[in-house]
Amino acid sequence: MDWLDYREKLGIGFNDKGKVKYFYNKIANVLRDLHGRGGCILTAGEYIKFCNMTGTVMNMSGVDGVYFVDEFGEIVKVLFNHMKSLNEFLAFYIAFLNCQDNTIERYYSRDNFKNLLVTGLREAHIQHEVLEDQDGYFVFPAGDPMMDKNLVSDVLSWLDKYPGAKKTYVNALKQYADGIYIRDAADNLRKALETFLQEFLQNDKNLDNNKGEICKYLTSQGADPSIGGMYKSIISTYKDINDKTVKHNDKIDARLLEFLLYQTGLLIRMVLRVSGQIEGN
Repeated sequence: MDWLDYREKLGIGFNDKGKVKYFYNKIANVLRDLHGRGGCILTAGEYIKFCNMTGTVMNMSGVDGVYFVDEFGEIVKVLFNHMKSLNEFLAFYIAFLNCQDNTIERYYSRDNFKNLLVTGLREAHIQHEVLEDQDGYFVFPAGDPMMDKNLVSDVLSWLDKYPGAKKTYVNALKQYADGIYIRDAADNLRKALETFLQEFLQNDKNLDNNKGEICKYLTSQGADPSIGGMYKSIISTYKDINDKTVKHNDKIDARLLEFLLYQTGLLIRMVLRVSGQIEGN
């Protein structure tokens, strides 16, 4: 039982604001300790990259053209200055992670800082997940832990073999993570599924034309015919919802977008499961 669970049992659980404060304090304690002990040394290049990435003015001081900068200390100050908003803090912390060169050996590495964030979010019961793509880390607002693992995180990993689909899927995830509930986010999920089927079946048919092809494939692999029919029906329903949303509304209900997100993961998972590329659990 963790500290928040224990408090909950005692009837003195934290509200959402209290959880965020608890999270800030846990992160801040480690950062202060590392800075005080000199446990993290960043390069000037990493500091400059962070500042350029976030639009932060660099604090450069020196004598006779020789500059002396406490790179890590300066970044810690920036992080502390953005603790008024959780989303702001997470954005700057992710920039801090992504500015680091993980090939440099040091006492406290980028992986350590990433694990610090993941652990802090989990122990504070803040429903966010840290994901990674070719551009680096990003934060995804989590829903049900089991659903997110099976239908979001795992799917992201499985799509390594399908780069076109993964690129579009990641774009949709980032839009969802940023609270961009617009038709483009929904359309990216549709495109991700469409591209996945094209890459999997090795053709260039659109989503509607490929639903018959994928059902034939599922049946040929021993899947019960009713599963193929159900899959075809789900794709049709998915396409109808997505087309209606894209054509008639710029903004999307967050709950509908979450449904489309999980639905996309479910359809991809089903194909890969039947093909034997992933194991069941």
